[in-house]
Amino acid sequence: MKRILLFALLILGMSLELGAQAKIYTKKMKVADFTDKTLKVVLSGGEMADAPFKARVLDHWRISPYEFCTLSEFERDKADTNLYFMFIAGKNDGLDHLEVVKGSKVPGENLEKMLSVVSLPLRATGEKGTRYLSYLGAYLDIFQEFILEAMHNDIVGYSGLSNKAFRARAEKGSVFLVADCDVAEMPDEAMTAALAERGMRIVSEAETTEKMDVAAAATLVSYCIRPIEPVKHKYCYSLLVGAEDHKLYYCNKKYYVNENNAGFNRAAFKRFVRLISPLK
Repeated sequence: MKRILLFALLILGMSLELGAQAKIYTKKMKVADFTDKTLKVVLSGGEMADAPFKARVLDHWRISPYEFCTLSEFERDKADTNLYFMFIAGKNDGLDHLEVVKGSKVPGENLEKMLSVVSLPLRATGEKGTRYLSYLGAYLDIFQEFILEAMHNDIVGYSGLSNKAFRARAEKGSVFLVADCDVAEMPDEAMTAALAERGMRIVSEAETTEKMDVAAAATLVSYCIRPIEPVKHKYCYSLLVGAEDHKLYYCNKKYYVNENNAGFNRAAFKRFVRLISPLK
């Protein structure tokens, strides 16, 4: 039934959001030229933010030619349908998103009129911390894998990153590390023991960052992105990312009410106990 529904949506040229999770808009025929076109990486003009962004792109981007450009150059060139653009920008949700869009003949003032190839929140708008930098390289690799699949498979493009994460399977014996700052509800003693039997434990933010930075093998690390201020009808995202393979294994989006509901809750932990096989 799901495949029938997806096929119908593809025929109608609509976008699909699965289970209130991360949303992707793309069509195979519109992004099939991605690897042949130049990607313009849009810089903000702030040296402190641009330098690490440029460094990650230089280290990770490999599927298409790319150039760095300024905001004014983006405004000048955004109507060129032979170009793609990647940037980190805030939206009306309290979050800065890493996003790739395609040039549009009539982009207007609103970026939403441009075809969004792939997009995922990276940090809270106004966030002063640097934790996001440990995940930025992984985001770039996740995007590239997704784009290559979306170029040849409409169902992948429409169902998006969250569905791709749902289908991902970690190798047996993997370690799952959830930062304490990413936990909305602490599991009880019995749940903690059940999680430990499956290689999942709650650790400090510093430990998760270190594992990402050293690309720890067979290790999945949490990352929660939420607005700085609780705002009605805004969202928060909870991710599990492979520290070494840079795959997205879990992506959940939900309404952000306050700090107490942002991140991994007991329902999520219960689901992990059901889905992850015990180590022994």
